Amino acid sequence: MSADRVASPDAAPVHAWPDSTTDSGFHDGPRSIHAHVTRPIVEQLAKAGSHTVLDLGCGNGWFTQSLVRCGFEVLGVDHNEAVLQQAQVQRPSVRFQAMDVMQALPPGLSQRFDAVVAIDLIDHVTLPRRMIETALAALKPGGLLVVTCAYYGYAKNLALALTGRFDARWDPLLDDGRVKFFSRATLTQLISEFELQDLHFQTVGRIPMFARSMLVAARSPD
Repeated sequence: MSADRVASPDAAPVHAWPDSTTDSGFHDGPRSIHAHVTRPIVEQLAKAGSHTVLDLGCGNGWFTQSLVRCGFEVLGVDHNEAVLQQAQVQRPSVRFQAMDVMQALPPGLSQRFDAVVAIDLIDHVTLPRRMIETALAALKPGGLLVVTCAYYGYAKNLALALTGRFDARWDPLLDDGRVKFFSRATLTQLISEFELQDLHFQTVGRIPMFARSMLVAARSPD
């Protein structure tokens, strides 16, 4: 799909949260995976005044569609073309494009977006710095990067071990799955390597020490 279909940055933003959580845009996908991070991400995007958004590793496009329904102009990208074809059939009004975040940006996407969002992607790639570099290359100067991943900390790790759920969380027998396990310290250290501005961190889901996920947002230099 042509990147030229991404809306002009002059388009009027309409970042309205849906009136009801029964809205089909929030229930026809993996709600148990992404729903708890949707509102915090939308809040960060709205706070930054973002309008055009690149959704890295969009998968079946459930979150991409959620952003569209909130009024953002969004392009969802993923390396899995078969999944993207299904996403396009299920969500014909949403824009998708095949792209490998480990490779250079396709022509036309460089410095094109107000914000880049990567949900639960950075812990699924072997070279997370390269993923960050790709994301930053797509941002306009002063654009917003939002990254989420599973949260791990001492109390949560201890609880997982004591309840016998450690192997289920770090299952090495899965063909796909996480290859990195970030803590607050390691995730913020990684983002800090890129000299971004206004770094924001928050935990999401449950109480902080047992949080499901963590979110980091930061702006590229102007």
